[in-house]
Amino acid sequence: MPEPKLNREDYLKQQSTSLVPDSPNALELVDHLSELRMRVIAIFFSFTSVALMAFFYSTKIIAFFELSAPAGSSFFQLKPGELFTVSLKIAVFMGFCISLPVILHQIFAFMKPGLKDHEIKILAPMVYLTPVLFWTGMIFAYVFIMPSLLDFLLGFGSGVVEPSYGIEHFVNLELSIITAAGICFLIPVFILTLGYMNLISSSNLLAIWRYVVIGAFIISAIITPTPDPFTMTMLASALLLLYFVTVLILRLSKND
Repeated sequence: MPEPKLNREDYLKQQSTSLVPDSPNALELVDHLSELRMRVIAIFFSFTSVALMAFFYSTKIIAFFELSAPAGSSFFQLKPGELFTVSLKIAVFMGFCISLPVILHQIFAFMKPGLKDHEIKILAPMVYLTPVLFWTGMIFAYVFIMPSLLDFLLGFGSGVVEPSYGIEHFVNLELSIITAAGICFLIPVFILTLGYMNLISSSNLLAIWRYVVIGAFIISAIITPTPDPFTMTMLASALLLLYFVTVLILRLSKND
């Protein structure tokens, strides 16, 4: 027999009742969504606070970047509003870099209830090691890579052209180099994570050392696109040192 049709009042009452999360799974989903909202707010607040402060001090940060350029270099705007655009890029860059520990912590804390105990033991140290290595890579690039790289790039043809450069192109170059170096310095995080998850072993990593050496120089050549062998060798040496020290730590900790 066909079911009797409901009038409008009964239909609305039935729909509103069906939307009430009275099952355990529905309540759990609501709790997860509420937690996700709070963690996204925390990430947004951290990023925005740092970005706004970096934008306020953007001219001083840009002046700090200019210190790595050769003496006598001058910078100018190629188009109206270029400095404002650069300040926005600086703000976003600094907001992400400085708030990276908060971002990773919030993501890990949200995922933690769904992880197993051994996964937590593996990932927890990596969450806090990642920002340290990333910042170390950026500092290394700024102190050791950028001066020699800029000396070559900006000093090439100095007797033919005036050493004046567009500020946006200069800042883009500096940010791309130090960011790439920061990412490369995360090699220990990937190796240790895969090693403790038993996906790779120190013996396997040592067996491919020749390919690692070649790969380190290829990566260094991509990050430092100049014929300057000193800059490329310096970065490649740092990457190889990170690689072999990490392999040694993996071998000592796992006895494989």
